[in-house]
Amino acid sequence: MAKVLTGPSRIFGECPAGYQVGDEMLIDGTVVRAVKGPICYVAMSAFTDQVTQIQRRECATNHLSCPGCCFNSDRENRVVFVLSSEEAWGLSKKYSAYNWGRLDGRATETSAYYCNLCWEFTQAGNYVEAERAIERAIEHLKPVSR
Repeated sequence: MAKVLTGPSRIFGECPAGYQVGDEMLIDGTVVRAVKGPICYVAMSAFTDQVTQIQRRECATNHLSCPGCCFNSDRENRVVFVLSSEEAWGLSKKYSAYNWGRLDGRATETSAYYCNLCWEFTQAGNYVEAERAIERAIEHLKPVSR
Protein backbone atom coordinates (compact mmCIF):
# COMPACT_ATOMS: atom_id res chain seq x y z
CA MET A 1 0.00 0.00 0.00
CA ALA A 2 1.42 3.37 -1.04
CA LYS A 3 2.27 5.99 1.55
CA VAL A 4 0.55 9.31 0.89
CA LEU A 5 2.00 12.77 1.45
CA THR A 6 -0.22 15.81 1.65
CA GLY A 7 0.00 19.48 2.40
CA PRO A 8 -1.73 22.79 1.78
CA SER A 9 -1.57 23.98 -1.80
CA ARG A 10 -3.58 27.17 -1.36
CA ILE A 11 -5.28 28.78 1.62
CA PHE A 12 -8.36 30.96 1.33
CA GLY A 13 -8.88 33.28 4.27
CA GLU A 14 -7.16 32.14 7.44
CA CYS A 15 -7.04 28.54 8.60
CA PRO A 16 -8.16 28.31 12.26
CA ALA A 17 -5.96 25.20 12.68
CA GLY A 18 -2.95 27.20 11.53
CA TYR A 19 -2.10 25.41 8.28
CA GLN A 20 0.46 27.16 6.10
CA VAL A 21 1.71 26.37 2.62
CA GLY A 22 4.78 24.18 3.19
CA ASP A 23 3.22 22.08 5.98
CA GLU A 24 3.18 18.33 5.30
CA MET A 25 1.52 15.20 6.62
CA LEU A 26 2.31 11.56 5.94
CA ILE A 27 -0.49 9.00 5.79
CA ASP A 28 0.75 5.43 6.19
CA GLY A 29 -2.18 3.01 6.14
CA THR A 30 -4.63 4.59 8.56
CA VAL A 31 -2.04 6.52 10.58
CA VAL A 32 -1.61 10.27 9.98
CA ARG A 33 1.62 11.93 11.10
CA ALA A 34 2.44 15.61 10.96
CA VAL A 35 5.80 16.07 9.24
CA LYS A 36 5.51 19.85 9.60
CA GLY A 37 2.51 21.80 10.88
CA PRO A 38 -0.78 20.79 12.50
CA ILE A 39 -3.32 18.03 11.89
CA CYS A 40 -6.91 19.28 11.74
CA TYR A 41 -9.74 16.80 12.31
CA VAL A 42 -12.13 18.90 10.19
CA ALA A 43 -9.77 18.75 7.22
CA MET A 44 -9.09 15.02 7.75
CA SER A 45 -12.82 14.33 7.38
CA ALA A 46 -12.49 15.05 3.63
CA PHE A 47 -9.47 12.82 2.94
CA THR A 48 -10.71 9.21 2.90
CA ASP A 49 -11.70 8.73 -0.76
CA GLN A 50 -8.70 10.45 -2.31
CA VAL A 51 -6.21 8.83 0.06
CA THR A 52 -7.67 5.38 -0.65
CA GLN A 53 -7.36 5.93 -4.42
CA ILE A 54 -3.70 6.88 -4.07
CA GLN A 55 -2.98 4.01 -1.66
CA ARG A 56 -4.50 1.55 -4.16
CA ARG A 57 -2.44 3.19 -6.91
CA GLU A 58 -5.59 4.11 -8.83
CA CYS A 59 -4.09 7.61 -9.19
CA ALA A 60 -0.80 9.24 -8.24
CA THR A 61 -1.99 12.69 -7.21
CA ASN A 62 -5.13 14.59 -6.33
CA HIS A 63 -6.42 17.80 -4.80
CA LEU A 64 -9.15 18.27 -2.24
CA SER A 65 -10.59 21.07 -0.20
CA CYS A 66 -11.28 20.86 3.48
CA PRO A 67 -14.93 21.57 4.32
CA GLY A 68 -13.93 25.08 5.40
CA CYS A 69 -14.26 26.77 8.74
CA CYS A 70 -16.15 29.87 9.74
CA PHE A 71 -15.48 29.63 13.45
CA ASN A 72 -15.62 33.15 14.87
CA SER A 73 -15.54 34.58 11.35
CA ASP A 74 -17.97 35.67 8.68
CA ARG A 75 -15.55 34.94 5.83
CA GLU A 76 -14.50 31.77 4.10
CA ASN A 77 -11.55 29.99 5.66
CA ARG A 78 -10.60 26.98 3.59
CA VAL A 79 -7.49 25.00 2.71
CA VAL A 80 -6.95 23.19 -0.58
CA PHE A 81 -4.59 20.23 -0.17
CA VAL A 82 -2.48 18.40 -2.71
CA LEU A 83 -2.14 14.66 -2.06
CA SER A 84 0.28 12.26 -3.67
CA SER A 85 1.98 8.93 -3.48
CA GLU A 86 5.36 9.25 -1.83
CA GLU A 87 7.26 8.68 -5.10
CA ALA A 88 5.32 11.41 -6.94
CA TRP A 89 5.38 14.04 -4.16
CA GLY A 90 7.82 16.45 -5.85
CA LEU A 91 5.90 16.20 -9.10
CA SER A 92 2.56 16.74 -7.38
CA LYS A 93 3.65 19.91 -5.60
CA LYS A 94 4.97 21.36 -8.86
CA TYR A 95 1.87 20.30 -10.80
CA SER A 96 -0.25 21.99 -8.15
CA ALA A 97 1.79 25.21 -8.44
CA TYR A 98 1.33 25.13 -12.22
CA ASN A 99 -2.39 24.52 -11.85
CA TRP A 100 -2.84 27.55 -9.58
CA GLY A 101 -0.93 29.66 -12.12
CA ARG A 102 -3.24 28.38 -14.85
CA LEU A 103 -6.33 29.14 -12.79
CA ASP A 104 -4.94 32.62 -12.10
CA GLY A 105 -4.88 33.26 -15.89
CA ARG A 106 -1.11 32.86 -16.38
CA ALA A 107 -1.14 29.89 -18.79
CA THR A 108 0.33 30.19 -22.27
CA GLU A 109 0.15 27.84 -25.26
CA THR A 110 3.65 26.63 -24.45
CA SER A 111 2.92 26.07 -20.77
CA ALA A 112 -0.23 24.13 -21.70
CA TYR A 113 1.81 21.97 -24.10
CA TYR A 114 4.26 21.02 -21.35
CA CYS A 115 1.43 20.45 -18.87
CA ASN A 116 -0.20 18.01 -21.29
CA LEU A 117 3.15 16.29 -21.78
CA CYS A 118 3.48 16.06 -17.99
CA TRP A 119 0.08 14.41 -17.77
CA GLU A 120 1.05 11.83 -20.42
CA PHE A 121 4.22 10.94 -18.52
CA THR A 122 2.28 10.80 -15.24
CA GLN A 123 -0.29 8.41 -16.73
CA ALA A 124 2.59 6.20 -17.93
CA GLY A 125 4.11 6.21 -14.41
CA ASN A 126 7.21 8.09 -15.56
CA TYR A 127 7.31 10.63 -12.73
CA VAL A 128 10.86 11.81 -13.44
CA GLU A 129 10.03 12.93 -16.99
CA ALA A 130 6.65 14.25 -15.81
CA GLU A 131 8.40 16.43 -13.24
CA ARG A 132 10.77 17.78 -15.89
CA ALA A 133 7.82 18.60 -18.16
CA ILE A 134 5.89 20.43 -15.43
CA GLU A 135 9.01 22.43 -14.55
CA ARG A 136 9.11 23.57 -18.19
CA ALA A 137 5.38 24.41 -18.00
CA ILE A 138 6.03 26.58 -14.93
CA GLU A 139 8.89 28.34 -16.75
CA HIS A 140 6.43 29.29 -19.51
CA LEU A 141 3.68 30.73 -17.32
CA LYS A 142 3.08 34.45 -17.70
CA PRO A 143 4.80 36.46 -14.96
CA VAL A 144 2.81 37.35 -11.86
CA SER A 145 1.35 40.82 -12.34
CA ARG A 146 1.76 43.09 -9.33
